[in-house]
Amino acid sequence: PGSDCNLAIGDTIYGGIIFYLDPSGCHSLVCAPEDQSTGIVWIDENIKVTRTHADGIGTGYGNSLSIRWAQGDCNSCYANEVCLDLTLNGYSDWYLPSRYELNLMFHHVGPGNALGLGNIAGFAEINPISYWTSNESVGDFSQTAWGQNMLTGATFHIEKNSILRVRAVRAF
Repeated sequence: PGSDCNLAIGDTIYGGIIFYLDPSGCHSLVCAPEDQSTGIVWIDENIKVTRTHADGIGTGYGNSLSIRWAQGDCNSCYANEVCLDLTLNGYSDWYLPSRYELNLMFHHVGPGNALGLGNIAGFAEINPISYWTSNESVGDFSQTAWGQNMLTGATFHIEKNSILRVRAVRAF
C-alpha cells in the first residue's frame, strides 16, 4: 500500500477481510474469508508447554511459531498447523490469531457488530461456535488454551483436546 491507502475495516483485500488497521491506515490484519476448520484440537498428540501468552495485536504470529516449535510440524494435524500450512488467495503467511486479534474480529467483522458491519466474516452460528486462539492458558500446567465464543464474545479456558473452529489471519 502507498501513503494514500484508502483502506477500511471490512474491505476485502490481501487475501482476506480487514479487521484491524494501524494508525497509518496502510497496514492491517486480515482474517480469512471462511473457516479453515469446523472442528480440530489445539494440541498434537501430547500436551506440551508452549509459553504462548502474548495476546496483543501482532502477537499471534510469534505464538504460532512457538506452538510449532514446541509441538512440531505436521500436516494440518492441529489448529495452529492448519493456519501455518494454509495457502489462500495467493498468500501463505497465515497464522492462528492471538486472543486480542480474535476478539477484534468478533467486534469488527463478526457478530459483535461494534462498527455496524454485521457478521461479514461469516463466523459460525451453529455448533461449535467457538474458535481457538494461539494463547495457552497460564498456571494450569499447559492443559488448557483460550477460545472465544463467536456468538456472545465470551472468552474462556478449555482443554487443549477439545474441538473448536479455526480462522486464520495474516498481516500486511
